Amino acid sequence: MASLKRLLWFSLLLATVVVGHSLKPVYGQTAEAKPKATSSITGRVMIGEKPAPGVLVAVNLTNTQTVVAQVTSDAEGKYRISGLSAGQLNVSAVAPTYVLPANPMYGQGRVVNLSADETVEGIDFKLTRGGVITGRIVDADGKPLIEERITLTPVDDKGEPARVLASRPANFGMYSTDDRGIYRIYGLAAARYKVSVGDDGRSATLRGGYYPKTYYGNTAEAAKASIVDLTEGAEVKNIDITVGGRSRTYTVTGRIIDADTNQPLPGVDFSFGALQTNQNQTYVSGSYSPNTPTNSKGEFRLEGVAPGRYAIMTNSNSMFNQTPNQRPKVYSDPLSFEVTDGDIADLEVKAQRGLSISGVVVTDGITDKKALAMLSRSVVAGFGEPTQNSIQGLMNATTSPIAADGTFQLDGLRPGKVQINISGFTSAESRGITISRIVHERALQNRRIDLAPGQSISGVRVYLTYGSGVVRGQVKVEGGALPADAMMFVSVQRQNDPNGVSSAQVDSRGRFIAQGIPTGTYEVVLQIISFGSNNLPRTLPRTQRQTVNVADDSESEVLFTLDLTPKEGP
Repeated sequence: MASLKRLLWFSLLLATVVVGHSLKPVYGQTAEAKPKATSSITGRVMIGEKPAPGVLVAVNLTNTQTVVAQVTSDAEGKYRISGLSAGQLNVSAVAPTYVLPANPMYGQGRVVNLSADETVEGIDFKLTRGGVITGRIVDADGKPLIEERITLTPVDDKGEPARVLASRPANFGMYSTDDRGIYRIYGLAAARYKVSVGDDGRSATLRGGYYPKTYYGNTAEAAKASIVDLTEGAEVKNIDITVGGRSRTYTVTGRIIDADTNQPLPGVDFSFGALQTNQNQTYVSGSYSPNTPTNSKGEFRLEGVAPGRYAIMTNSNSMFNQTPNQRPKVYSDPLSFEVTDGDIADLEVKAQRGLSISGVVVTDGITDKKALAMLSRSVVAGFGEPTQNSIQGLMNATTSPIAADGTFQLDGLRPGKVQINISGFTSAESRGITISRIVHERALQNRRIDLAPGQSISGVRVYLTYGSGVVRGQVKVEGGALPADAMMFVSVQRQNDPNGVSSAQVDSRGRFIAQGIPTGTYEVVLQIISFGSNNLPRTLPRTQRQTVNVADDSESEVLFTLDLTPKEGP
């Protein structure tokens, strides 16, 4: 059976990029010349109190792996990166056997909001020597386990999982055992860890069986696991684990049929995932989809399913369909099932004829050649939101290409609320392109359309606009300092519309820059988040708002002031 791939639906929804499409073909148009990159970042890399020469310092576009520049530190540990464009960047020192402290405020590096023709100094990095944990994994007969994944869980003084920002491994392969069953994980931050191997049976994709999760200390219970206390630069050896027998997995088969005719539906994609319940709400913890749809008899087959509760539903018009127009335009309610100690057969998923939303994408005065060139490759996306009574986490999603005349049609949708977006690019590519409004008889709130049972909708107009305005600002902290685990974000929103037009993270200097904003009046929303310590002053509002007017090719300034002065009274 083809391998299964994970579909993180909610992550996908949150990460959907709002871009668009021109009404006219724009292939072959020449992008406008980029402004000259004239900004610089300087700093120093240290190991303890000594300079660290020869360390790679890289600049990435924030939240991407795209490296825009890199240098190595000199004999004094100093570096200078020139020729940078204005915007939000992430600067990081890369030294695999050393640790760059992971701070929620800056992630694995330092966020820098860079202005044009600006030189930012003092972006320094202080590395510490990474520690090593090594050991051997064997089964009950002493035979080595090959290519088994090791999990390290940082814990606090009470042995409970610590809420920390995970560091990015220098080498993901070191978390797997070799042909001798040996693993060696290096470049680790000094901390207390629980080490485990195996699976808890919730993965739902464990073909051929799996080893139950076992912790160092040879226990299946996390509370009884032995703790590895790793100090800076130390190597802790012989963290060996002996696992029990291999647990069985099972096969689940069934078919997808037309709910009205009871006829099999070939060529239907589907997704399934493990069920969990929290506060009387049942949800899918992770959604998976096979690479192949149902066969000519409407049959599907899932292999390597561990014991547990699951739900399956049609996914015939998913965003990952390469040929969506060739798939049946259907949807289904999630069908729950439970695997205990044997294969499951004859599941029957009843699919309904899907509804459609059709209309036209309108470029609202967009003339920028670069924007038009990007728009020609985008798609319209529709996301059906789960209802209150349905299993949460399995989402009805569909996409449509945009014809040369701007028309689109989303098929296979279920009744209910459907959110419309335009997607297909990274945030850097789509900067400045936003949905200004969606109209069907009237302007729609939050880009959502209500689909009544049995009723498709046509005549939807999705208006796109392009902007080059900038909101630049400063967060001034008075009367104290924010805790180290605090993060600050800024979102630029149209009034009465929670969908952000642009956003930015506040850097260590308290600065932010949000780009690509069309002309108009907006709310600038500052949000302050604390990662677990709850050390923010109770009198400090977690959200602050200001109104600002933005114009193309200009900058608007915003100042937020946070007063941390201790207040008397309760």
